[in-house]
Amino acid sequence: MNQELSILGLGGRVAIVTGAASGIGKSAAEILAAAGARVVACDVNAEGVKAAVAGFAGSGHAAEAIDLADLGACDTLVRRTAEREGRLDILLNVAATLRRLDIEDIDEAEWDRLMNVNLRSQYFLCRAAGEAMKSGKWGRIVNVSSGAGLVGGFVGATAYAITKAGIMTLTKSFAKDLGPHGITVNTLSPGAIDTPMQRTGMTRDTLEAARSRIPLGRMGLPAECARAAVFLASDLASYITGHILAADGGFLMR
Repeated sequence: MNQELSILGLGGRVAIVTGAASGIGKSAAEILAAAGARVVACDVNAEGVKAAVAGFAGSGHAAEAIDLADLGACDTLVRRTAEREGRLDILLNVAATLRRLDIEDIDEAEWDRLMNVNLRSQYFLCRAAGEAMKSGKWGRIVNVSSGAGLVGGFVGATAYAITKAGIMTLTKSFAKDLGPHGITVNTLSPGAIDTPMQRTGMTRDTLEAARSRIPLGRMGLPAECARAAVFLASDLASYITGHILAADGGFLMR
């Protein structure tokens, strides 16, 4: 375990991280592993998540290929992790999908895909994880949303933004329900982060326009968001719940 990270109190904790093959999810899983947690890294990209886990510090980590659109897979993931590890302490819901389309081009299939992966999976993973955490009277759930959920989306991301707004309400509801059991539930709200998904369907001009509106003058790095997510999952955030933490360089300052 990295001794500099020992202040986080994550040594020996068991964590599920979705979307862990790349971007914010991969960075968060790496930090959790370096802090001494045993990480179950999940992603629809089976080879990508295996490669990610191979680079984690420490031992006892696992890679799980999972399609979050499958409700049964969400419940199975939590149950199998709790049975194998004897506990579940942390859930980081990072996985998401985005295909940039104008409102008139979003058909029922695309709507359902976005809702299933981005929002429905987070609800049912939160529910299953909360039940698994209750016996230990300790838990941390961090749901990754987006600033798009506060403003309605940017550049063909309307339906995506709706899912992200739903995550914010989901977080508050679960925070109220699980708080009496010693479980905190918070939202991380990234801004323009330099990930493949962020760049999907955006031109050089639209990326520059977004960058120019950020007070810090640049897009964020996945690791910068990941550190904020891990903070919310740590002992340092023991009295924070139902909160939306923006990691956006001041873009939506409020």
